[in-house]
Amino acid sequence: MADYTVDISAMRTRVTFQEPTIVMDAGGAQTTTWANVATTPTVWSKWVYDHGQELVQAGAATSVLRATVTVRYRSDILSTWRILKGGVAWQIISPPENVQDENRWTVFRVEQVKGTV
Repeated sequence: MADYTVDISAMRTRVTFQEPTIVMDAGGAQTTTWANVATTPTVWSKWVYDHGQELVQAGAATSVLRATVTVRYRSDILSTWRILKGGVAWQIISPPENVQDENRWTVFRVEQVKGTV
């Protein structure tokens, strides 16, 4: 099996991990807020855009952007988290993978859905 390596110079995109928290608003409704994770929220990553797509849902055109993100190994990343890249939120859509179980790299996919295009 080929060794998965990442050239450290490709790790040039800063991302911040955030986790959801359910809070009650003044009217008693539950809303989701996001806060940076407690342990090392901001890290360097390798960011590779996937091909985007446009689709129509309920009569409204939307644009879906996807990317594959590689970070140094972390065992704490959850697929319920999101990341911020340049202040823009991206949802983690795949379970984070410990590449070849070597505890060197974690890879996962993210997406951002934009409203009407």
